[in-house]
Amino acid sequence: MSADLTYHFSTDVRVRLPETDAMGIVFHGNYLTYLEVGRVDYLANLGLTEGNRPIRDFENVVVQAHVDFKSPARLHDLLTIDVTTSEIRRSSFTFSFRLRHRQENRLVALGHTTHCAIGEDFQPIPVPEHFREVISRFEGWPEAGQ
Repeated sequence: MSADLTYHFSTDVRVRLPETDAMGIVFHGNYLTYLEVGRVDYLANLGLTEGNRPIRDFENVVVQAHVDFKSPARLHDLLTIDVTTSEIRRSSFTFSFRLRHRQENRLVALGHTTHCAIGEDFQPIPVPEHFREVISRFEGWPEAGQ
């Protein structure tokens, strides 16, 4: 995924001590947590969450996660997580992320996660129409989707 996507939502996270490594920078595995923070805040902003369920209308599993590291983040840095839904297919959807150092507006990382909608039997199901409609409206996609 590229940095030239349009992001209509952002949220912030401050780097905490246990997220850093021996060199004093954010340990690479913690970036997946930051992507999750961004995704859940994005979905909550759209009214798609309920209780402890990040998506209230259906279950989903992550089928792909990717992070490209661009520059280091350190303890106490405030990071802005920009989030967009970059694609919705039949049974899957992809969130794209851009992490920026808030004070310096420096690109820290780019990433994406792809999720698959699943039924009770853990088999793929079509992404529900309501989810598509809410995302399409927010992202400014044409009525028929992307």
